[in-house]
Amino acid sequence: MIDEKTCQKMFQVADEALKYAYPNGKGFAVAVLTKKGNIYPGASYKSDTYTLTMHSEAVALSHAATHGETEIMAITGPNCHICKQLIYENSLRSGIDVLIILKENGEFKQIPISRLMPYPWPEKPTEKINEKF
Repeated sequence: MIDEKTCQKMFQVADEALKYAYPNGKGFAVAVLTKKGNIYPGASYKSDTYTLTMHSEAVALSHAATHGETEIMAITGPNCHICKQLIYENSLRSGIDVLIILKENGEFKQIPISRLMPYPWPEKPTEKINEKF
């Protein structure tokens, strides 16, 4: 479990990143917590075609990876189903059941990604999913 102070910091980082959502600071932002204890933000980048839109979760995961950190402990939510899939795949690769941190009625809830994926794909790690790119 992630302590309350860290959860608050994660949401603060996500809230600050929202101003960088593109265009015009409108969209979504999240923060990821890595195994090393670093917090990385991600802000969405909307495309007029929508299919090219970058979700904030993908941006945050990429931001952490750019800094050499792929072992994600937690990410703020809620998250869409596309992003849950991406988080789940990160979980399979790292062996860490990533916690989704939600804030409801002023309280933090921490839900492992495995609980949010009742019918996951792939069900288990495979050689292909664990390949290093």
